[in-house]
Amino acid sequence: MKSIGYKTRICVAGAGAIGITLAARLIIGGHNVGLIAKQESVDFIRENGLRLDDTEGRHELEVDIGVAADFHRTDLLFLCSKSHDLPALAQSIAHLIGPDTTVVPVINGIPWWYFDGIDGAREGKTIFSVDPENVLKKIIPSHQVIGTTTVMTAQRIDRGSAVTFNPLQMTIGELNNRRSWRLEAIAEILRQSGITTNIAPRIRDSVWTKVTRNLISNPLTAITGATLRENFGDPYLSDISRKMLYEVLPVVSAYEAKLEVEPEAILEMGKSMGDVKTSMLQDYERGQRLELSSICDAVLELAALERISMPVVQTISNVARFRNVQHGRVTAAQPVAALNGGSGQLELSHNP
Repeated sequence: MKSIGYKTRICVAGAGAIGITLAARLIIGGHNVGLIAKQESVDFIRENGLRLDDTEGRHELEVDIGVAADFHRTDLLFLCSKSHDLPALAQSIAHLIGPDTTVVPVINGIPWWYFDGIDGAREGKTIFSVDPENVLKKIIPSHQVIGTTTVMTAQRIDRGSAVTFNPLQMTIGELNNRRSWRLEAIAEILRQSGITTNIAPRIRDSVWTKVTRNLISNPLTAITGATLRENFGDPYLSDISRKMLYEVLPVVSAYEAKLEVEPEAILEMGKSMGDVKTSMLQDYERGQRLELSSICDAVLELAALERISMPVVQTISNVARFRNVQHGRVTAAQPVAALNGGSGQLELSHNP
């Protein structure tokens, strides 16, 4: 990005709950925004406009919307899709990424870039669960990526409308953990748009904090149908989430990261979110594929590399996977590394 400001050309790729929310807030902030969506959503939004209900009220907005082929190179590109849809999305928007384009993947779970921008034996390693064919690394140069995590409890109402009543927060950081001018510029754009934005000194700490929150709530709520308040308020469900939480802590430490908050605070925060449905529960209710690859499988894959057993996480993931397959959300099997019980022997389980 050679320049940042109101003339910066921004594209948001993906018109789900987060994509709609982010695009709407950027427009409200006065920025030049293009929204990339599937043809059905393009037709709907062109006819009905974009709508966001948030803490400030209702916003009805006009947006420059089209399919990926309708847009050209952009300065700042936000990728807002489910992690399992990201390789296909990247292929469709590859022509938008020029040498000066900065890419901000607004995704759940362990990101494909996790081992990029670091020193050590695992530098550049691929995480099979999230990028099995190395598509993302081939299309999106790592030095053009800004890591991010979000706290956005948004729900899509229809193809052009979303609702969110909790404060919107984002954390951004360079993959090499250095401070940069583009971080400051992107943070300013987001803050102008009403999104509280922090610059992380260690972006992977932020990633693990968000992954942990998702891991101990999303698959379990997809199974039970519980809201966040119910999941963390019910003694039986909260006990399962607590066990999952304490299973992931050794994995976080094994990768020389740390959570940004105390473990018990994560449990309390979940309960305080109220009767909010997790994104995975929303997907289940809509008959859509569950986002297990980056939230569950990638964590299990990283645990297996360090010979760390996660029996409760594995069990809940397996049940969620059964729910995924039972309703025909997926058809192809994808192998995922997992520990065979506590034996320390590596085996391949199948993630349909």
